[in-house]
Parts: sequence; structure tokens; C-alpha cells
Amino acid sequence: MNEQLDTFKKRYDPIHVAYWADALSDQALADWHQQQLRDVVDHVKCHSPFYARRLAHIDANSLTLGELTALPFTTKDDLREAGFDILSGPLEEAIFYYETTGTTGPATPCPRDRKESYASNRQLAMAYRAVVDKHFPSQKTVVGIMGPTEVHSFGDTLGDVCTQLDLCNAKLWPHSPVIGWPKALQLLKDLNIGVLASAPGLLLAMAKEAELQGFNPREDFTLQAFMMSGELCTPALKNNLFSLWGAQAYNSLYGSQEAMIIAACNANDQLMPHRLNYLIEVLDPVTGHSLGSTGEGELCVTLLIPGTKPLIRYRTGDLVSIQSRPGYPQSMRQVIKVVGRVKDAVQLNDRAFSAAQIEQALLEGVERCLGYQIILSRANDRDTVIAKLEMSRFFEGDKARLVLLIKERLHERLGVDATVMVVDDLAEHVNLGSWFSWKEARIVDQRKGR
Repeated sequence: MNEQLDTFKKRYDPIHVAYWADALSDQALADWHQQQLRDVVDHVKCHSPFYARRLAHIDANSLTLGELTALPFTTKDDLREAGFDILSGPLEEAIFYYETTGTTGPATPCPRDRKESYASNRQLAMAYRAVVDKHFPSQKTVVGIMGPTEVHSFGDTLGDVCTQLDLCNAKLWPHSPVIGWPKALQLLKDLNIGVLASAPGLLLAMAKEAELQGFNPREDFTLQAFMMSGELCTPALKNNLFSLWGAQAYNSLYGSQEAMIIAACNANDQLMPHRLNYLIEVLDPVTGHSLGSTGEGELCVTLLIPGTKPLIRYRTGDLVSIQSRPGYPQSMRQVIKVVGRVKDAVQLNDRAFSAAQIEQALLEGVERCLGYQIILSRANDRDTVIAKLEMSRFFEGDKARLVLLIKERLHERLGVDATVMVVDDLAEHVNLGSWFSWKEARIVDQRKGR
């Protein structure tokens, strides 16, 4: 029988408080991990048709943390092929229905029950509390929420977080035919929104729309912080967003529709894995060999809350670097940096580059940029790059000098000959596609056979 929310809270809340108060020992955390691993494996074996087949040979009651790597992986292809069979219970027992965007294959169902949402949102609320207290230490503010679609978890999740923190929240949906950009910007201004949660690319698109409507984004709004998610945001892009808006940007959370919120930021903009809710592994992305809970490689997670859709050893497809920090409080004992997606790696003249390396090389030191796109081509048996940038009407620098500096840096960092152009109007999908895939939105590969 599924555990009810009230019963779950009685077990979860004390360890949540101890975890954040640095009152949870390493042994107590390990005990929690082992018990939850056994519970969740037993749960999926009993309730998920997919896992009943996949884990039929596993004895959940005797399973130890040391035997985690003996369990088979769950992949994105598994999720697509299994569909609703991967769920641990009927859809009617869930409280929310979400699904993936479907940009890289069929959309997969991602329902959540009350326990999954409660545990995930409790951790994220700690990140929002830290950032809001930093920027609004003695006053309240309004939090704006701009998500990609109505079947994305973004609005519900952050609405609940704001409720926990007693903060007013306004859901701005600029892609909605009822709202649109003019109304979204009007609300942003009229409500004196101080914190805005969105994707970095959408924030660039919003700056462009604001300028088109006669606003100066730095002067006409009251934004102080961006809580970003949905795509990578390098230091260069964060600096550029500050130059456009005058607001500090945080990589507020890392997660996915399938795996929920795996990590969230602290007030110093460091992402901290939520180790109460996950067993975390770093894998060699080629061999799948587990390197343990720290290091550099592909992230693999086992969800520890026995709800509607816990996943066992789920390969996220994301490249990460996880650092251990002995001596720090339990909640900050590890820091995770998301490098990019395995499939987004770009080969340039026989060298592999991550999404972060390419974006940083292009945008380092660039300010007042409303968006960019990179076109990959080939000439004289060498890979070449065409980089297009759209600049704000408030950009006051020397565009010719900017073009030269970027061209030199791309050659130095990426080893390519580059043509750099400042254009008047990039295609809309360059920024708005960022919720789905950095590469799909900003890379056009015109090389044959690539």
C-alpha cells in the first residue's frame, strides 16, 4: 500500500530539519539512504510494470548501498518506450500531470504524487529563502514566474515554494495568447516584481521585447534577482544578463521533468545536490562505469521518494562536475556544476567542446547582447564558425572592435577561424528554444555528415 502524505511527513520533516541545521551525521544520512533505497525498489517492483520486469531478480529487503551499481540503468529511451508502464501506480493517484517537451523524441508522462512534490519543493524553498533574504532582508517582494508551457511543472512548483515562504507570486506566461509579451511586461512593471524565475534565453527575449516597446530594462523595472533554470548559464551569460537588466542572475536549480529538482542554489550561486532525495553517481559517459558520488562525468540519479514515478539509476545525459567539501554543513557538503549535455558536445577540428566552453568563448566580456547563434561550416577541410550577435539599442561600445575581439578569442579558445557578425534581428527560436535544448536553439550545423 502506498504511504500517505501525512505519514511520510512524520518521517521526512525531522530529517529535513536536521539536514539543513547541520545536525545530521554522516551515518544518519547513510542509514536514511539505505532504508529509502530498499523502500523505493520494493515500491517500484510492486507497482511499476516496467520495474517489475527489470528488477525481478532483486531482493529489495536485503539491498545495500554497496550493491547499487549492480542495479540496471534506466535511460531516456526506456522512458519513451515504457510510457505509462514506468509509473508506480495509476495516474489517478498522482496530484499533478506533467510531461517532457518532446523536442528530442516522444513526450513522456511525468506525473507526481503529493509525497514527491512535497519533498522536492521543501528543498527548493531553502534556495529561494536564501536568495530572497539576501536581496530583500527587511521587506517582502513579488516573485514572477515565467515557464515554458502549462504542462510543465515550473508554475506549480514555484507557486508552492512561494506559498511556503509567504511570498506573493505572479505567473507571467508570455507565450500564452491571453497574456503575450505586452501584458507580461506590464505586469512585471506594475507589480514591482523583484525576483523573476525563468530560463536565461527567455530573459534575453524579454529584454528584446522590452526595448521594442520603448522600455529601458535597467531603469524601468524593479528586478533585483533572476532565478534561472531550463538551460545552462555560463558566467559570461550571467554577466550579460546583468548588463541588460541590472539584476543578479542565479542558476537557481538543476533538474528535469523526469527527475524533478536534483540541486538548488545557495546565496553564493553554488548548486547543492539534494542528497535527502537522491542517490547520486557520476558515470564514465562512454563505459557507464560508476566513479562514485563525486568527480566529472555523466550524472546518474536514483530517486528516493516512493511516489508515482521514482526512477532507479536514471542516466540523465547531463555532464557534471561534483566536488566534495569536507567540513561544510551537511546541506552544502557537495557542490555540483552542470557542464552541458552529453549529446550537446560539439566536435571542432577533432576537438570536443562542451556547450559551456563554446558559450563562454563567445560571450566572455560581451555586454548588452540580446541573443546569439553559431553556424558551423567547413572550408578547406577545416571546421569554421559564423557567430551572429544581436546587440541592445543601449549598447555603446565599438561594434567593430567587439567583432575583432570575439573573432580572436574563438580562434584562441576553440581553434577555429570565425566570421563574427552583429545582426539586427535574430530568429525568435534562438532564445525561445532554450527551454528545450541549448544546441537545438543556438547551433546550426551545416557540415555534411555531422
